[in-house]
Amino acid sequence: MGYLTTKNLDFEEFDVVEVPALTWAIFSSKGPFPNVMQETWAKVASEWLPSSDYELVEAPNISFTGDLSDMNNVYSEIWFAVKKKGS
Repeated sequence: MGYLTTKNLDFEEFDVVEVPALTWAIFSSKGPFPNVMQETWAKVASEWLPSSDYELVEAPNISFTGDLSDMNNVYSEIWFAVKKKGS
């Protein structure tokens, strides 16, 4: 199975999305992919967000997935744009 990387990818086919400067809540995970990353999304939505002092703002969510050579031990991050509740 081959993977595309930024080292050998032609970027002319991509759209550019402008993202303004925001406050980001960043959640990392490491383990079997995609299970652990999906569990992290679910926990953020069901546990962290309702109990935190933050709310989501209108912006793209960003996710990063690291080296996929060992699918049982993949590092990933999920970035949510947030603001303090009531601000």
